Amino acid sequence: MSACKGLFWLLVDGLSHTLWQQLAPRLPVRIDCVVPLEPLSPNCQTPPSLFSIWSGLDASAHGLTGYEIPDPQAGDPLAVADAFGRWPRTTAMVWDRWAAAGGRIRASAVPFVQPARLAGALLSHTEVYAPLVSAPAVLAPGEVLSVPALRLACRLSVSADGRAMVLHEVPMGGDLRIPLGSTAHVALSAALPAAVAGDTNRAVAVRAALVEGEPRLCFLGFQPVFVHGRDAALRRLALRHRACSVGNPARLHAAGALGRHVDQGGDGAAELLLLDLLDVMHRSFLDDILWSLRAGEAELIVGYYPVIDLVSHQLLRHLQPSATATPAQLAVADAIRARLARWLFELFDGCAALLAPGCRFVAHSDHGMQPLTHDLAPNRCFAQRGWLALDDAGQIDPARSMVFYHPAENGWLALHPARMASAGVTAQALVEALDAALPPELAKGFRLIEGPVVELDGGWRSPWYLQPPTASRLLKSPRLPFAAPSRKGGDHTCWSDAPWLKGVLLEPAWQSGAAPWRTPLTLMDLAPALMAHLARPAQAATAPTPVSASASASASASASAQVKAQAWH
Repeated sequence: MSACKGLFWLLVDGLSHTLWQQLAPRLPVRIDCVVPLEPLSPNCQTPPSLFSIWSGLDASAHGLTGYEIPDPQAGDPLAVADAFGRWPRTTAMVWDRWAAAGGRIRASAVPFVQPARLAGALLSHTEVYAPLVSAPAVLAPGEVLSVPALRLACRLSVSADGRAMVLHEVPMGGDLRIPLGSTAHVALSAALPAAVAGDTNRAVAVRAALVEGEPRLCFLGFQPVFVHGRDAALRRLALRHRACSVGNPARLHAAGALGRHVDQGGDGAAELLLLDLLDVMHRSFLDDILWSLRAGEAELIVGYYPVIDLVSHQLLRHLQPSATATPAQLAVADAIRARLARWLFELFDGCAALLAPGCRFVAHSDHGMQPLTHDLAPNRCFAQRGWLALDDAGQIDPARSMVFYHPAENGWLALHPARMASAGVTAQALVEALDAALPPELAKGFRLIEGPVVELDGGWRSPWYLQPPTASRLLKSPRLPFAAPSRKGGDHTCWSDAPWLKGVLLEPAWQSGAAPWRTPLTLMDLAPALMAHLARPAQAATAPTPVSASASASASASASAQVKAQAWH
């Protein structure tokens, strides 16, 4: 097998194989290879999926099982921890292994990078998910865009002709006129410390728009961007006065701040405005990725692109309209497909144009996503059966319960084996009760999936993760109705064989000598295959020494996982 001279590894979060099949006819780009990608078990949310991709370990080895996970360290069975804060930092990722081999790396918006471990091998890395300074918001004339940490206090008004919003006393001086339907980037004061405003992208993005016929200013929020690596100074200058939109504007749509939803009597304007706001985010991530490709020199360039995931969580169900869909709903579905296709075209075409000769380009997702029809609250069913007790505030009482769906909402089913045995209740009885409570339009489809065992104080222990029926998601509250129509667009939690949940791997231009992809293709297969095909550089004198594979594996759960982790070292 001949080795490629470089690898551009692009992660397109949330792009399902089914969605790709819908979008592909709209994309005038060459794609030589398309392979379905199996979702991670037992949970296929983003943190565990990304960690499995770039470590080569499955969930039993790295222990991440969701965005949030039960927290054994808290002493409270109901406590949750953020997986992006609890990932195992001793584990060697692909960039650590590549640096140890003497290679050079660029990373764009990628989580789990520890710049200090990469030392001189790291040419550039943009850290975009720092703590939030200000969330997105929608403001009316007369209100003030106020972010004290950024020294922003700008009053809003409507222009005399009614065709623009005016932002008064912006940091760089004067008033800024923003025509309705356009976006502006407002540079922040140069005097702001980097700890607050970041190293680069020191600006905020705002868009003037009509919401239910009234002029409004949509503020995209702010998170600082930090830059690491040898070329940090160059990256700081490149996009210094352009905003990097990272906060999720889909929450504005979910809250109704962008207007009535199309399936609530709206005309589709709210959905189109959300796409416009997400377009700013698309450009933010694309610009950073393109900068990394232009800068060159690295053999390994890794980019992360989250926009498909965000729009799918909010709008995916519109791409599977019912037989009674209105003309407005059908028009919204077409507009969503058109915008997604445009984003992917700009992403793939723009990146391909900048690749050095001999560089391999592989793009893939971490999971797919199912369009939703129902929200299900298993704790309501358990409470009605007397298996889950509530305290005086209506919350789960672990001291008097024998089962509960954990508040982490990662699929984990908390069981108290001693109390269940005393009451003669089995895990299968739980599933049968949930199935019996389903409304007629949902086929009986609850399943238990075995995964990493969780043990919590008070005798709580279980290896089981609860898989809901297709097109449903599970909510933690014991006070919600057991079953209700979902207002969310799409979701992905527990592993399922549902077609929408499968991700996709794409190679725009297949390279001669590359080994064919195995099927079924799992997330753990990717790193060994891609790194094996990347030409090994001469050992560099400045190469860092990442944690060894044996040290990484010692933090993992099983000997078999150790073998997997070292097989491609």
